[in-house]
Parts: sequence; C-alpha cells; structure tokens
Amino acid sequence: MPSKMTDVATRFVDLTLKYKRWDEVKTLPADEVQVLFDTVSAAGFNPKKVAPGKLVGHYRDQDGSNTGETYPINSLCPFKVVSEEDGDNYFATGWLDCALQRAVYGSSRQNEDREKLIEMMAEEVERSVPLEPIQLTLEGDLLREYPPRTLAFGSEYFVKHTRDENDLGSCVGVHMHCNCWIDRRRATSTHDAIVCRGCHLRVLFPKEVKTYGDLRQVFASQRVKVPA
Repeated sequence: MPSKMTDVATRFVDLTLKYKRWDEVKTLPADEVQVLFDTVSAAGFNPKKVAPGKLVGHYRDQDGSNTGETYPINSLCPFKVVSEEDGDNYFATGWLDCALQRAVYGSSRQNEDREKLIEMMAEEVERSVPLEPIQLTLEGDLLREYPPRTLAFGSEYFVKHTRDENDLGSCVGVHMHCNCWIDRRRATSTHDAIVCRGCHLRVLFPKEVKTYGDLRQVFASQRVKVPA
C-alpha cells in the first residue's frame, strides 16, 4: 500500500503533467485545487486554502528599505497559499511554485518519467515537514527548530529541516512565542541547561542527551503523572 506522501505526490505529479502550458493556466476545477491544497498540507504548511493569485516580493537595500523593485514569488503556479490567519503565506506559495516547476521542468527538460517525478516529489513533501516543537515546561514553553537551510541555489523554498535524530548543538533553536534564540549550556556536573537569550527561561536536562529526540523524550517523561 502506498504511503500518504506517495499518494499525495502521485496526485500532484499527475496534475502537473496534465497541463502542457502552466503559464497559460488561470484557474482550475475544484478537485484539482484540492490536490494543491492537499500537497501543501502534507508538506506541513497548515493552509486555510489555496486561491488564485500571484504574490511578489520586494528587493531591499542594505539598510532594509525597499528598493521599489519586485520579484515574483509564484512565477508559474497560478495559485497562492492562504494561511489559517487569512494572510498570504509567501513561503508556502513559493514552495508550491518551486514544486510545480520541479515537476514540470523535470518532465519537459530532463525527460524524467512519471515514476521518477513521483519519487522525487514524495521525498520533497516529506522533507518539507518541520520538526514538531518540543515542549520544555508544563506551562507550554516550546522549542522550535533552528531556521532550516536551503538545499540548493535557485531552490530557496526547498529546505532541510531538523529531525529528531539530529544532534543538539550549542544553539538549539528558537523559543516559540518569545522568538529568541535558545542555547545549550553546561550547568552542573550532571546536567546541561536550555537557556533562552530573551526571557532567560532556564530548564535543566541530563548532560547525556545528544539528539532532539532524546530531549523530546526526557521532557515528555517528566510530564507523565505518577499515580499516588
């Protein structure tokens, strides 16, 4: 039985191969729009909907001000991604456009067959899912992954996320909601500490912890209630 990612990738690739000129596509029937929605959902973006529309980004000077010049976010895909807060999700829109371009050009320019494109797309959808935040305290403080890095030049929306099997470094991620960096620091002879640079949250954990998965397991076990 095919995996969920393979099923999503198959439907997406079949849709991309259906149209020969995506630059001329302006709208799609509801069932095909659903394919786009299911694809970005499986990729971890939590969209409210996908809707017709083009987004543009703004070039900035070194001081951060707009230069007045723009660039397209979705140059090929005629649909944009709308977030749960009803705002335009620029990164998800860029990812969807990048995925569409990869499938279309992989077929037309690199002569990749359908099975190869499905395999590639399934891997990309799975890779796009971010690390599930790690709960650090009973009050709900969460560790969010370090900003992911781009996989290749020209594919800035295809990124490599942290995984549970990855080792913890000295800077382990971001304090969700506080939005400040979180560091790992040596605290005692037996424990290290998670320390937020912004609000100064400090949580101890055994120094033997090596990976994000280890850290997740430690804090999850601390939240388990022991019967009286």
